[in-house]
Amino acid sequence: MPSSEQNAASLRPERSQVHAPSIDAMMREVLHMLGDIDAEYEIRLDQAEQNTDDQALKDHIKRKIRAAHRERREPYVELLTTLRQRRHRLSC
Repeated sequence: MPSSEQNAASLRPERSQVHAPSIDAMMREVLHMLGDIDAEYEIRLDQAEQNTDDQALKDHIKRKIRAAHRERREPYVELLTTLRQRRHRLSC
């Protein structure tokens, strides 16, 4: 007959089963946000290209758009890296 410790152990889910689904869901959400940020970036670059005739001004605007894009993406990329590392640790 199994002991109460063995019964308790068999009812406890593994660590990766408890945390991985929520981590995966968070990763999907972060990837979705990055996709939205990238789509908006492409739209803004296209608008700058089409709406400005002055090449120097156009280049300046595009540099600003690129810098803002990098700055906006950075926290999401860092979060995604953290989530991937956490998921990897839980799977080991």
